[in-house]
Amino acid sequence: MAKTKKPISSVTDSCAGPTPVPKGYNRTEPGIIGMNADQMVAYNIAKSFCNVYPEVFNLPLLAKKLNITAEEAGTRIRRMLAKHEIMLVNNPQVNVSGYGLFYWVVKLKADASPEARAALTKWFQENDQICTGYPMMAGGEFDYFNGNHMRNLDNLISGVLDKFRYRDCIEWVHLCPIRRLIRESHVNQFDCHADFRHYFFPAEQVTKLCRMQKEMDAIDFGIIETLNNYEHPHEMFDVSVLARLSGLDADKMAKDFDYTVEQVRCQVPMIYFNYASLGLKMRFFLVDFFPSTLTDAGEQVIDELASRPEWVNIFDFGDAQHNIILSAYDDLNDMDELRQLIRSHSEVMSIREAVSDHQFRRWTCRLDADSGMWEECVMTDDLFVDRTLEDDFSHIVASREEDTSR
Repeated sequence: MAKTKKPISSVTDSCAGPTPVPKGYNRTEPGIIGMNADQMVAYNIAKSFCNVYPEVFNLPLLAKKLNITAEEAGTRIRRMLAKHEIMLVNNPQVNVSGYGLFYWVVKLKADASPEARAALTKWFQENDQICTGYPMMAGGEFDYFNGNHMRNLDNLISGVLDKFRYRDCIEWVHLCPIRRLIRESHVNQFDCHADFRHYFFPAEQVTKLCRMQKEMDAIDFGIIETLNNYEHPHEMFDVSVLARLSGLDADKMAKDFDYTVEQVRCQVPMIYFNYASLGLKMRFFLVDFFPSTLTDAGEQVIDELASRPEWVNIFDFGDAQHNIILSAYDDLNDMDELRQLIRSHSEVMSIREAVSDHQFRRWTCRLDADSGMWEECVMTDDLFVDRTLEDDFSHIVASREEDTSR
C-alpha cells in the first residue's frame, strides 16, 4: 500500500510545536519581549565588542571542534571581519514586534540606460528605510529584490515605493509580503517547519569554493559553520569574556541568549558570509504557481524545496504576483538541476531568473565596503507616522526629475 503524504499541518516544528497551515503573516507570540528588553543586552554587548575583541566568540569551542588553538581561531576571525568576509548579524522576528516584512521586485524597461540603472541603484543603496536588498546584474528577468520592515502598507507605498516607481526607466514594481521567512543567508529562520536556526553550506560546495580562491580555507568556513550551528544559543559566544568586558553577569547573559532565541524566538544571532567578498554570484529564482493552486498544496511544494541544503535564501510570499523566491550560488551548483527541481512540481507555472553579485544591505547593515559605510546601520521605524500625508504628491515629480534615462 502506497504511503500517503502527511499534510503540512501535521509536521512538527523542532522548537515551537505544530505549525498551522496556512500560516498567514504572524505566529503565536509566547511571551514576546520588546527589542529594548534587558534580555537583548547580551547580543548588543557581543555586537559592540566583536570587531575589536574576537574572543567574545567561543574560541575554546572552535579550538576543540576544528583542532586548532584558540589563538588561531581568534586571529582568523579578526582577519575575516577586517576583510569584510563575515559579519555578526542579528535576525529579529519583526512581525511579532509590530512590523510587517514586505519585499518587492523591480523590473526595468528594456531600453533603460546604464545611467538610469546607476542612479536607481545609488538611491536604493543610500535609502535607510530599505533594510535589505539585492541588485541584479543587467540581462536578468528582473533587476532588484529589496525589502522593508514597516508598520503598515500605506507607509511603505507612500514613503518608499511611490518615491521611485514613477521613473520612466521602470517597467513594473511587484510587492511581495512575506508569508514565511524560511531561510536567509544559509540559516533556517523562524518560519521553517524543521531545523530552526540550522546553518546550511554543503561540504561539497565548501570544497569547491576553497579550490576557487585563496582568501578563505576550509578552517575559515569551519569557524562560520561551528558558530552558526551551536547546540545552545549562548554557545556561540564566550559569556565569561562578555562579562569581563561589560561588567554584567555571565550566567544571566547565557540564560538571556537561550531565552530570546530558543524560547520566545525573537532573534537569531548568526555569522553572515559576504559572498561578494570572494567574487561569488547568486542566482535568484522567482517562482509563480498556477492561480488555481491551493495554499496548502503550494506550501507543501515550498517545504519540499526547502529540504535541500543548496538554497541560501528561501522567502515564501503571500497575496502577491509571485509565490516564492529562492537563491543559490551560480558558481557552486548545477543550475540546470536546481531549475529542474523547481519545475518538477506541477504547481509551478513560471520561473524568472536573475543574478546578483552583491547585496545593498542585510537587515539594515550596509554592505558597500568601498564607500566606507560597511556595517553602518540605521533601524528605521514608522511608528506614529502617516507617510500618506507627507509632501502630497511632490515626490512623484521629484522621482521623474531624478530619472536620467531620458
